[in-house]
Amino acid sequence: MFRSSLKRMTSIAAVIVRHGLAYLRESWTARRARLAGRPHQALSKPERLRRFMEELGGTFIKFGQMLALQPDILPLEYCNALFSLLDRVAPVEFKHVEKAFLEEFGKPPAEVFDSFDARPIATASIGQVHVAFLNGRKLAVKVKRPNADAEFSGDVKLMASAIRVVRFLRLKRLYWLIEPMSEFVAWTNEELDYRCEARYMDQLRNNARGNPSERAPEVLWDYTTRGVLTIEFFEGVTVLDYLRAVECGDELLPRRLKAAGFDADRFARNIIDNFLSDAFKHGMFHADLHPANLMILPGNVVGYLDFGITAVLSPYSRRNLLALTLALVRGDPDGMCEPFFNVSTTDDDTDVEGFHEGLKKLEDDWYETKGNSRRMRVNITSVMLDMLKLSRQTGVWPERDVVKYVRSAIAADGLITRLAPGFGLDQRLETICNRYLRWQARRSLFSYDALVNWSSSSGRLLRDGAFRASSVLEQIRTGELPARVELTRAGQGADQRLRQRAMQLAAVVFAVSILVTTTGEQARLGVNLFTAEIALLAAGAVLLLRTVRGLA
Repeated sequence: MFRSSLKRMTSIAAVIVRHGLAYLRESWTARRARLAGRPHQALSKPERLRRFMEELGGTFIKFGQMLALQPDILPLEYCNALFSLLDRVAPVEFKHVEKAFLEEFGKPPAEVFDSFDARPIATASIGQVHVAFLNGRKLAVKVKRPNADAEFSGDVKLMASAIRVVRFLRLKRLYWLIEPMSEFVAWTNEELDYRCEARYMDQLRNNARGNPSERAPEVLWDYTTRGVLTIEFFEGVTVLDYLRAVECGDELLPRRLKAAGFDADRFARNIIDNFLSDAFKHGMFHADLHPANLMILPGNVVGYLDFGITAVLSPYSRRNLLALTLALVRGDPDGMCEPFFNVSTTDDDTDVEGFHEGLKKLEDDWYETKGNSRRMRVNITSVMLDMLKLSRQTGVWPERDVVKYVRSAIAADGLITRLAPGFGLDQRLETICNRYLRWQARRSLFSYDALVNWSSSSGRLLRDGAFRASSVLEQIRTGELPARVELTRAGQGADQRLRQRAMQLAAVVFAVSILVTTTGEQARLGVNLFTAEIALLAAGAVLLLRTVRGLA
């Protein structure tokens, strides 16, 4: 472990020294050219930053990908230069791809598939994608880079060592680094094994079946291993290709997409709707929403690629993140505190009052009042970054699932800022959050636990009611309780039908009472007596309603 960390540190130091010397040399050359009155074409600073991060490799490429989506943090020219880190990292030679196939399948790619294109169509920090055909079907095959495990493993070990040093020396000012670094370590371990990505892809594909605006590719498991991932090929354009065309003034691609029905605002809305649906309804969402991972499919459908970073939320976290998001877009900082604390870790050094006061100070920067409502004057990214900064200052540490959610929200916000600048993200968030708030309320009302509680309490109520009714009838029979009955001929048929309904209801209620009080069946839905109790209770409720309506 120490050797690999030392080797990685030496590699990073060598790249820093090399680029530093190159920068000094080029600056000296440019200065001499200016003094001599000669033109000099120097490498731009954005391009220099891109090359620097690409040469460092591993986690630095991932960091550059994140910065590419944040024009509010970096100038636009830097974001444009870093875009190349999303899908245009220098490819590896084909011999390394063949070696990977020999290790995984025991034969070269030409023998595994009917045809295999040696030129990759996309390259990134961990792998590169090739096109293959099998039985007439077009496929996308992602192959891991030969040095990916070593580079990322070295960076992960360096981070793990840094976490231990921070904890051992009790450097509280650096405690905020522990959670993000720990999260990155967990993500990296999963990203380096394509089988993890394939499982997430399968699950998200199943979750998206009822959503017409979301598609995830099918995994071909017979051709998927730790280092090779084979999926169906999506015919479409990546959002990154569209953004590049818009930035460079190429009108051909945007015009072709528009003619096919593409609408940037509607597509942006689908991205947000899908993100919140996956997070709040299914509890699992794509947590790496950069434009190279999203495809523009016909009908403004969002196609998702690269599921290496996927987040899973517990029902508890979903409820609190939903409340947090809704309070944020409604301009209610006080309402943000409780759900944020619920999904964060605090200790004796946590300054709760300081967090509340900090939010109040940020409130005027975040919101503006329009009529009777408050609207955000800044983007979601600014709010999220301010909250994370405040949480570090006051010792409130968000849990892992919150970090994933915040990271994805920032990525989606940065993406939509570039894709559809006029899109009202805060209003859409409020609409969708309200929708899922109602959905969660209905779901909790008819949840399994609620049904169990209803059945148990109804059983006790009906049992007591049956005993009391028997006692009253017995008192009437013995004359202890006088009763007067008047019969009239008019309406006798209606009274007879009403009595029949009451007798039917009494029979059902009595049966339910007996079942609830005598059965020892475990409370679990299925083909059992507990399910029969629930069905009979529902039938009794229907008859009760009909009787009440008849009496009215």
